[in-house]
Amino acid sequence: MTSYLVTGASRGIGLAMVEKLLQNPSNFVIAAARHPNRSEDLQSLRTKYGDERLTTLILDYADPASTTAAAERASMLLPNGLDYLVSNAGVALQSGETFDTIDLEVFEEELRINTIAPVRVVRAFLPLVRKGKGRKVVFITSRLGSLELAPNFGALSVTYSTTKAALNFIARRWAPVLKQEGIATVLIHPGWVETDMGDELTDWMKDHLPERRKISVDQSATDCLKVIQDSKCENAIKLYSHDGTTVPL
Repeated sequence: MTSYLVTGASRGIGLAMVEKLLQNPSNFVIAAARHPNRSEDLQSLRTKYGDERLTTLILDYADPASTTAAAERASMLLPNGLDYLVSNAGVALQSGETFDTIDLEVFEEELRINTIAPVRVVRAFLPLVRKGKGRKVVFITSRLGSLELAPNFGALSVTYSTTKAALNFIARRWAPVLKQEGIATVLIHPGWVETDMGDELTDWMKDHLPERRKISVDQSATDCLKVIQDSKCENAIKLYSHDGTTVPL
């Protein structure tokens, strides 16, 4: 079976990815989240597909110890390694704040969860990825982290955007290093999606980019998984939008 581990899998895009992956009987999925047992949707999927197709792990990006524990547990579940690692979890804690009102302590927390934690997660699971056949590391990021597009967004989600810009930079610097081992690094903007995070942007988008429309989590997940499958192992990785087009970095 092809193995996938998806973080932030209890709701939104992560949950939709898990559900899509399970529709292929050749896939085994590990759904990692802060509180997987509280997610009725995840538990329903476990009942439907069984433990031989889906298992859950506790993985909280704000808690480094949970990453270590999750990687140890995954190593027992995946003796042949992990094919695809999808780092999807993230937070936007102060989307509506201006440069004058940003809470810097909250900003630090966003950096820890959105930028530092994904590095910790990838490092923890790399030994398993190295043993796998798919050998892909995926970061779900955002076009808000594009330096070229930054002037277009003003103060919209400025701290979240900064954390994603830093994540994009790390991924692009890490990619050629991982390529030497035959591991592909993938950066994906999932689109403006009908999630709690996406809904916070509705008013700004209506005023500034009225031509854009939100997409469903189902469409985003389907599109992102296709991008993941189509991606290649390369040095100068691009930031792909969910539809396969590239976003300026």
